[in-house]
Amino acid sequence: MSELNTDDRFSSKFVDLLSEGIGGRAIQTSDEWFAPAENLLKLGRGIYKDDYYVSSGKWMDGWESRRSYGRNSRLNGEEYFDWTILRMGARGTIQGFDIDTNHFRGNAPDYVAVDAINTKGEPNEQSGWIEILPKVGVQPHSQNIFDCNDDRCWTHLRLRIYPDGGVARFRAYGNAMIAKQDFVEGELVDLASAINGGQGIDASDRFFSSPTNLIMPGRGKDMGDGWETKRRRDSNNDWAIVRLGIIGTIRKVLVDTAHFKGNYPDRMSLEAINLRVDTDIHNSHEWDTVIAECPLYPDREHIYVEEVLTDDSCQYTHVRLNIYPDGGISRLRILGMPDWNTVP
Repeated sequence: MSELNTDDRFSSKFVDLLSEGIGGRAIQTSDEWFAPAENLLKLGRGIYKDDYYVSSGKWMDGWESRRSYGRNSRLNGEEYFDWTILRMGARGTIQGFDIDTNHFRGNAPDYVAVDAINTKGEPNEQSGWIEILPKVGVQPHSQNIFDCNDDRCWTHLRLRIYPDGGVARFRAYGNAMIAKQDFVEGELVDLASAINGGQGIDASDRFFSSPTNLIMPGRGKDMGDGWETKRRRDSNNDWAIVRLGIIGTIRKVLVDTAHFKGNYPDRMSLEAINLRVDTDIHNSHEWDTVIAECPLYPDREHIYVEEVLTDDSCQYTHVRLNIYPDGGISRLRILGMPDWNTVP
């Protein structure tokens, strides 16, 4: 069975910009004899199958290279390392890394390092990489969490492992940066989307899954790919707050209960606020009603246009989805007109 994250200091606040769920891809690797680098980007922390072997050797759920002796000569006497180049699903700034060696006990690397680049094309090993995580030791069978104090915008990362070995998952948590040139004038933009910089910053309950799932691309693939709360035994309701990737007006809203059939909320409402500082969000009473309380139905996309109560004079930075009393929502789309003057 997969293991739950034990350290969520970044995953609870930021988006994994490498996740295959938002388009992250492994594009080049020095060696993946035992297990391919694309596994680094999958959900979960990886699984272990005892006594399961394939033609290349022991099956492992991660990226694993061969032992480096016999292929470890490098020019100019440099220390040998294996590497993989990964394209981020969304360009953005990085706040921290989770380099997870789960189940790699006798075959984990001793050290790792991370390089980055911002480019329109696909880089290779000789590209102008910039080191953003200097070489640092890692523990086997562990989540290895590292801060990244860098506010530059990146498109690709290169993970280096010394000298060889296996890593189960590689997470790069941060903020996606919306690109104005990707849109035409007058086009509605999903202001909440993770790939446009949206973030699920808080929720009343995240027992079964994270509110960040609400703003991921595409429709949810199952109930685990959404936001679901535990069953309430009181008279209150659950809620999730999303910081929009870009300030804007709200024209259209989509609430999707895909796959939630016996556990969808009975009702929902949507509120919005213009607030520059997240820390003030729970102290403010200035939330505007965007959609009044209305019924929901199982396994369905609910589209609201005429029900949107705000107009073009109202710009917002955050939305709060209220569900009554509890349950699961797959996706939330906030379609509107962005204020491009606020984009760097």
